[in-house]
Amino acid sequence: MKAQVQIFLAAVMFLTRLPVSRFVVYEPHYLAASTVYFPIVGALVGALGSLALWLALNVFSPALAVLFSMLTTVLLTGAFHEDGLADSADGFGGGTTKERVLDIMKDSRIGTYGAVALWFAFTMKFYALVELIAIDRWLAIKTLVVAHTLGRASSLWLIYRYPYVRSESSTSKPFAESVTPMRLSVGTGFSLAVSVALFGWNALILHAFSAGVIFLCGAYFHKRIGGITGDALGAANQTTELMSYFANLLCASVVGQKAFIDWL
Repeated sequence: MKAQVQIFLAAVMFLTRLPVSRFVVYEPHYLAASTVYFPIVGALVGALGSLALWLALNVFSPALAVLFSMLTTVLLTGAFHEDGLADSADGFGGGTTKERVLDIMKDSRIGTYGAVALWFAFTMKFYALVELIAIDRWLAIKTLVVAHTLGRASSLWLIYRYPYVRSESSTSKPFAESVTPMRLSVGTGFSLAVSVALFGWNALILHAFSAGVIFLCGAYFHKRIGGITGDALGAANQTTELMSYFANLLCASVVGQKAFIDWL
């Protein structure tokens, strides 16, 4: 049990800026095993972002509340996944060969493609959450938690399915080949439990939608560079999270807002 607590804290330490490092006993295999808890850490980040959203909605307009919530999650994670999105956009946008893509990704400076990708990601996330609040504030709050959960769960599937293509060490290198079938099953179970707790079995729609997004991301990464990198995982995380918001907006548009809320 103590080992599992340490493994969970290792996941929290890796994915967030929460001050847990003093409680963590560093063991390399703890970090490698921590992938199983990525969805739980995502739920934690989403819950704190949702709390910020709920508090802000009692004081500010929906637009300001969403900005406050987005700022909260960025501060919690240190823009960890957003950095991966920007680097991936620069790499895939500016590179024509695998080697060139990887070289550009490694450059810490943000280029045109990265800046545009971040602008679109933040803008689309902002408007999606504002639209969800307009339908029902609790729908937005719950979707925020599930979206962050599914975003982190995407890493498990991609690490399990695709090889890590960088030979040199990086922050994500310890996770290469770390996702066993058991860890994948347990991690997916965690994400499903969070989703069902908030949306009932209708959450399966979100899971199916996110599975499609993860599949497309993985196929694209495999085609361009033959596998994954830490930056690619960050890009998939952000894409899956963003598409989760739009999945609920799409459902509300198809069945009608009132019917959708009643259905949930």
